[in-house]
Formats: sequence, structure tokens, C-alpha cells
Amino acid sequence: MAKIDTYDRKIIAALQSNGRLSNIDVASRVNLSHSACSRRIARLERDGIITGYRVLTDRQKLGLSVRAYCGVVRDTDTGWEELAQALADIGGVVSVFAVSGDVDIMLEIVARDMQHYSNVVLQDIFNTKGVKATRSSFVMAEVKSLY
Repeated sequence: MAKIDTYDRKIIAALQSNGRLSNIDVASRVNLSHSACSRRIARLERDGIITGYRVLTDRQKLGLSVRAYCGVVRDTDTGWEELAQALADIGGVVSVFAVSGDVDIMLEIVARDMQHYSNVVLQDIFNTKGVKATRSSFVMAEVKSLY
């Protein structure tokens, strides 16, 4: 595991709050010189701690008003890795996690509306080899999301 210190954590927090900050702005926020901050950011990227920069979107403005977590119970004849990869390829599935508990795989799904969500689950997910059952939980309000 790469060694990170308080400055590295402050740099990561600054970039998580705004990935478009210049190295000069990050350096100012974490109280480091521009060159020291630039070297640290380059090391964090090289070591795979910072894995990329993404655009966060307002799903409502993109017409995606439904966000849900769909737990998938797999058929024991299907390996979880095979099933997880097949589910990852379905449109509307934005995250796939292997989890513990009463489901095997957790999907994060975004959809235009409930009809679209139903189509994704009933037509795409249920028709995927190895899916035994699903359990859906809908996001009512997003309180905090850093990732």
C-alpha cells in the first residue's frame, strides 16, 4: 500500500471537492508550494491513488429521475464474476459491486422514469443468465456523495 500523509489527504480532499482546481489552487488550499504540490499530485496519480478525474452530473437535468440500488441473488450454477460482468454491460447500470449479505451483487441503476427502470430490471437483468432474484431500493434523496 502506498504511503500517504496529511498533505496527500488534503490534496485528495481538495480535488474531490473540485477536480478542475489548478495545481496552484490546490497548493494554496493545502499550504504547500506549487512545485511540491505538483510532485505530490503526480505521485498520487502514478501510484494509482488518484485514478482519474470525472464529471459529476445533475441526473435530473439529464432526464434521469430514478436512481435505485438493485440487489441481485445469483443462481449457484453461475459464477459471480461472470454474472457481474454481464450485468455491468446493461444500459442504465452505472455501478456494480460484489457484496455480502442476502444478495450477491449490488447494482446502481439510473433511469428516466419508473417504466424505464422496470424495463431494465424485467427485460435486461432478469434475462441475464444466472439471475435468480432481485431486490430494489430507490433513492429518495441524496444527502452526500463524494464518489
